Amino acid sequence: MKRVLSLILAAGLALSLSACGDVLVDLDTPKSSELSAQYDFYPDSMNTIRADMQITPEQADDVFIALVSCGLDGKISTVSETDGVYKVRWGTNTLEVMMNDDGTISEISDGKDVLYPEYKQYNFLLDCDVKTSDVKSGSGDAIGQRAFVSVLKSQLAELTAENFAEFAETVVKDSGYNYFTIKCDDGTGIVFDGSDVTIPVYGTLDDDGRVTDTAGFITRGVDGSYTYEQAD
Repeated sequence: MKRVLSLILAAGLALSLSACGDVLVDLDTPKSSELSAQYDFYPDSMNTIRADMQITPEQADDVFIALVSCGLDGKISTVSETDGVYKVRWGTNTLEVMMNDDGTISEISDGKDVLYPEYKQYNFLLDCDVKTSDVKSGSGDAIGQRAFVSVLKSQLAELTAENFAEFAETVVKDSGYNYFTIKCDDGTGIVFDGSDVTIPVYGTLDDDGRVTDTAGFITRGVDGSYTYEQAD
């Protein structure tokens, strides 16, 4: 009789958990003891990952470890999925996780920046509107066109060399403009003369987007990377 009663209670507990969307997860994985000792939010977070992403406990451990490396520092509150992208939320924070078909992580991102498996800053320059205007001779005749994009100096300061090279190669190179300017809000900027991407110049700009006071040169190497050299 006692055994029958215990089975009934166990079944009732399982139904109760199922009704409220919870899932009992086996935390006895090769990494669970170490992770439980390091992170007090591990058990609950791992349980949410396992249930909502429908992966194995071992795969959930790997997701948890990757999320921690990307800034997870508290109990995960929700995991929601839209078009194959899982939004992981804790506190006021959100990360997006993309998974492979085999249950391994494809990438983790924060907005447009990829954080995992390796950091890749989103290239905001590619989103900038390219504006154009006529280049005129001394007599006022149009002799070509110039192009420019406008950015904050703080944005330019955080731009990676890789993103700068990508912008130069995909937007500026062979664009056909007399010159191409990246204009900053403080009156400085970078100018590609003749849309030549090999040695753009940085300095103070005039009203036409040309450098009047050169501060430095940004030289492209044979490998396509750029280095900055201050002007004398």
